[in-house]
Amino acid sequence: MITAKNLTKRFGKLVALDSVNLEIDKGVTLILGPNGGGKSTFLNLCVGLYRPSKGEIKVLGENPWSNDRLRKKIGVSFDPPALPRHRSGGEWLRYLAEFKGLDDSEVNEAAKLFSASGYLDRKIGEYSAGMLKRISLAQAFLGSPELVLLDEPLANLDLKGIKEVAGILKELAEEGTNMVVISHIWRPLVEFSDRVVVIAAGRVVLEGTPNEVIPNIEEI
Repeated sequence: MITAKNLTKRFGKLVALDSVNLEIDKGVTLILGPNGGGKSTFLNLCVGLYRPSKGEIKVLGENPWSNDRLRKKIGVSFDPPALPRHRSGGEWLRYLAEFKGLDDSEVNEAAKLFSASGYLDRKIGEYSAGMLKRISLAQAFLGSPELVLLDEPLANLDLKGIKEVAGILKELAEEGTNMVVISHIWRPLVEFSDRVVVIAAGRVVLEGTPNEVIPNIEEI
């Protein structure tokens, strides 16, 4: 699904990712690590928001930089959610659906999945943090994409919301949805993850099955 070879990203003198080599297969991959370790930079490279400083990254076999064809095949939820404040949630989801060649039924299905149907007509600028998260998750799963990338999908949700969203993600995983998930709230997600990758100080420091990685995570 994703292949990184000597992937490096610099921001001036800051090296956010340093010669990362990584292959992510089908299934659910959970990416963990400390703040500032390079996790979100990796995701942004995957979706083509950043161009590598060195090395390469391929997503579904393609270069993600300025690639609208690839963007129609994947779904993304950022943290914080990247949503237009002056549009309603429904307008935004319909805009994305049109870009992907989907109809309104797919919008309604995605919104219902994450309990967001009740406020699609409200301006996004009026949303609470939890509502923003649910709309962002709905956008990521529009049209059953080949690959979904989620940055902190459980952030800004109350305990009930965390349990609900984690349960939805588990069901989607069991149905065969391919996901790459970055999360500090990882315990509700690890039970249905196929692989865990730990990125710290811009490098991959651990990778393997949950049983191989989780017992060692406190040593990082």
